[in-house]
Formats: sequence, structure tokens, C-alpha cells
Amino acid sequence: MLGDPWTLLILRELFSGNIRFEGLRTKLGVADKVLAARLSRIVDVGLAQRVPYGGSVRPRVEYRLTESGRQTLPVLHAVALWGAKHTDSAEKTRPMVIACTRCGEPTSSADWCTTCGEPLTVRSTEWILPGKDGPAVRLGDVA
Repeated sequence: MLGDPWTLLILRELFSGNIRFEGLRTKLGVADKVLAARLSRIVDVGLAQRVPYGGSVRPRVEYRLTESGRQTLPVLHAVALWGAKHTDSAEKTRPMVIACTRCGEPTSSADWCTTCGEPLTVRSTEWILPGKDGPAVRLGDVA
């Protein structure tokens, strides 16, 4: 499932708090049919669940990570760290920074903090997105 096209990008967006179809489509630039199929598969295998919100005429849903989906966090971290290490510095802006919210320090590990030694969980991780000057995305607030 994680090797399917678009899956890791969709999971990244869900971790970042982009949990509605329109927001995912806009951010990823993926066709509606492809996005709908991938989200359906992600839900079917238990990585996310559909949670209804608003919409009296046409029901609307948000996609929330399940416990199984939250456990993919080290996979996303490993891919981001690999990319930072193996992307030509002339081609890249600042890479994604993975930071531990317990000690406030960046880490170079996919699953534990290299400063305080604690495991990186959804509740203890924040991302500073590549090339962005905005605030960090605190995963515990959205996932």
C-alpha cells in the first residue's frame, strides 16, 4: 500500500492537517478520480477513516489517520531524511526539518530524537516544511 503512487504524499498531507478532499486535491495537484481511488484504498486498508462533517444536502467527510496510519510516521521521516541527504544542494532549498517537541531540537533519525533519545511519535514531533519560513507543523495538533 505504501508503494502505491500518491499514498505517501497523501499521508504527508494528512499528518500536516490537510484532511479534506478539496485541500488535498489543491495541494497535490492530483486528478479527482485518482485522489478518490487512493483515499478509498487508504481507508480500506485502515490507514485513515472517514469522519463526517457538515453538509446537509451532500454529506462531506474529512480523512483522519488511524493508529495504523499514525504508525507510518517513521516511514515518512526516513524518506524525508534520505531526500535531504541525497538531493544535490544546488537544487534544493532548506530540507524538511524533523524536530522533537520534548526537547525542541532537530533530529536526524526517523524514529527517535538524537538529542534526548525519546521516541518520535505523532504527539512529540513537529515538521518545518522544506523551503518554508512559516510556523512549524505540530503533528500532535492535527493527527
